[in-house]
Amino acid sequence: MDISACAAVVEAAGLRKSRTEFPCGLIEREVEVLRLAARGLSNRLIAAELVLSERTVGHHLAHIYDKTGRRTRAGAAVFAMEHGLLPD
Repeated sequence: MDISACAAVVEAAGLRKSRTEFPCGLIEREVEVLRLAARGLSNRLIAAELVLSERTVGHHLAHIYDKTGRRTRAGAAVFAMEHGLLPD
C-alpha cells in the first residue's frame, strides 16, 4: 500500500486537509502559540484564546524555544517574522 497515494485520495475527497510543513519541526499548535506570543499576549491570554491551560502554553513555548534556538519571546517573534509565520 502506498501511503502517500492513499493520503492524496483522502485529501482529494475532502476528508482531510494536507499538513502544512513548518520550519524547525514546529507543529501547528506551536505556531498558533508563537503567533499569539509574538503579538505580545501573556501565557494567560494565549491560554484563554486557544482554550488551553497556562501550563500547556508554557510547555509549547519551551518547545518553540528549543526547536528554534531562540531563548526569549522577542527572539521567537523575530523567528516568526523571518519565516513568514505571522499573518499579514
